Amino acid sequence: MSSYPPGVTPGTDMRYPPQNGTPQSKRAKFAEMLISAMRFFQFVFGLTVIGLYGKDVHHDHADKNEWNSKWVYAVITAFLATCTAIVHMVIPFLMRRTSRGASGGMTSRPALLLPQFVWEFVLCILWLTLFGIFGKLYIGVHADGDSKKQESTLGDASKINRMRHACWIDLINLLMWVATSSWILLKWLKARRDGGAATVVDAEKGEEGASF
Repeated sequence: MSSYPPGVTPGTDMRYPPQNGTPQSKRAKFAEMLISAMRFFQFVFGLTVIGLYGKDVHHDHADKNEWNSKWVYAVITAFLATCTAIVHMVIPFLMRRTSRGASGGMTSRPALLLPQFVWEFVLCILWLTLFGIFGKLYIGVHADGDSKKQESTLGDASKINRMRHACWIDLINLLMWVATSSWILLKWLKARRDGGAATVVDAEKGEEGASF
């Protein structure tokens, strides 16, 4: 009997509350897995954009030419997005390692949801601007039969083809960041709704206690 806690006898039904609160539904777990996969692709496609546009920045630097602001803007945008994707992939992993049973990572903390949404909304604007700049320059432009004037302004045939592909990758990045920012916004709205409901319940309990 000494191995049992005080007041507990063999056969006692001991039920402890779950460590993580309400367990996630299958739908919520699938959504979290989908967002995690999207973070990985945000990282990969961000590196791809850095490679595509960074090649021209590197050539300008090697040839001691003035850097084109459009290409520098593209590299900076992709770099910021890639770093953000890394943070979203690494921080939840570290939180699970340091705190047993922690789930959801950064996006499960209501206090961090709004700043995350604001930052990802800024990234969406950056990607939209990037797609608009290079889409206007290269979408619909083909290297076959280009004039010398066109080649001098847009680059040679290989650069034109590379930039046309880069435009569509920019669009893919934009869509992914819109998706994740929308997901964070929905989680923030849900957290506000749940927090408001909890406040109402606590107030009602307080009134009931005061009536006694």
